[in-house]
Amino acid sequence: MKMRAFTLSAVAAFLAVAPLASQAEVTLLKQDPQAGDPLSRLDFKVGGSIRPQFMHQNGVNDKSYKRNGYDGGSRFRFTANYYLFDDVSWVGYYELGVNFPAWWGWDHHHADGANNTSRRQLYTGFKSASLGELYFGQQNSVYYDVVGAKTDIWDYDMLAQAPGNGINGDYDGSYRSRKMLKYKNTFGDVDVYASYLFADNEYLPGNGMRYKRQGGGSLGVNYHISKDLAWGTAWNYTRADIRNPGNGDSKRYDQNIYGTALSWTPDNWTLSAGAGWYQNYAPTKLNTVNSYFADDAWGVEYFAGYKFPIGQYAVKSIQPYFMGDRLEFVNGRNYKRIDNGVGVSAQLDYGFRVDYEYVITSSTDKSLGNVNLVRLRYDF
Repeated sequence: MKMRAFTLSAVAAFLAVAPLASQAEVTLLKQDPQAGDPLSRLDFKVGGSIRPQFMHQNGVNDKSYKRNGYDGGSRFRFTANYYLFDDVSWVGYYELGVNFPAWWGWDHHHADGANNTSRRQLYTGFKSASLGELYFGQQNSVYYDVVGAKTDIWDYDMLAQAPGNGINGDYDGSYRSRKMLKYKNTFGDVDVYASYLFADNEYLPGNGMRYKRQGGGSLGVNYHISKDLAWGTAWNYTRADIRNPGNGDSKRYDQNIYGTALSWTPDNWTLSAGAGWYQNYAPTKLNTVNSYFADDAWGVEYFAGYKFPIGQYAVKSIQPYFMGDRLEFVNGRNYKRIDNGVGVSAQLDYGFRVDYEYVITSSTDKSLGNVNLVRLRYDF
């Protein structure tokens, strides 16, 4: 009850100050190092994003709670940066996900059993302009930083890239990886990443199986070809066990994901595309230990949008866009999915934004239909 009360008070405080920020984090303490004043070395910021949305699938008798309106990933961020010496600072970051309908007890507006809050990220470490950055905890994976983020720029996305198709991106090392040590440094136009994945607790996917990560690691390179063109390539390896406690069966998997992506933002254009190859990574949904993951699968994602500046009637800009993806299993299961759609995003004053997307889906999964999606978003 105390934690719930604290979170409610914190959210209320953020909502009170957020309108002053207009799409920028709120600086509560500004770093200005002064001799004899330890607190002057601290920079502390808060920010967040509130994201109610509605989604309806046509032609499949959609009765999902998402038709009624649901939380599309609201989160609050807390960032601390403490100057130590020379160009070295200590950094701490916490990102809290909040499912408002679940928190407020709104039936038919959230998944059954959904948590009120979730830990999206929590890490700490050191940052230096000359030595690089080194962090430990739950944080974005190397693969996501270098490849996934380039096409994670519309709402109904991540349907073909690795972080959206594993058993759970927090555990398998592909998305917001738990218990990860990550290093980044920049050499000229090239950002170099490396990470080590420590063994993690068992993850229960809800089908009687148990997944346990035993270790792993990642390498990634992001090459800034020009100021508006970047090319990223990454590899992630995870060693994990699948166990069925019901019959005692177990199997070890060597999971590999390889990916590359381009992002080009000339003038008002945003163009991006990415592709990945996934070995022993995508679940087959057969729920047997020996064939839990497909031996091989691949996916591509792409996006093209143009932002028209408006600057009047509380509208900053309007961006129409085209996007799509394709995911296909090479073996393990007869599965293929192709999505193509159009959308429009209106950026409004004071951090408000409205997105609409219509996506046409073709898939071997007959329960999937074309999608209408509306998202209201407030960033501060």
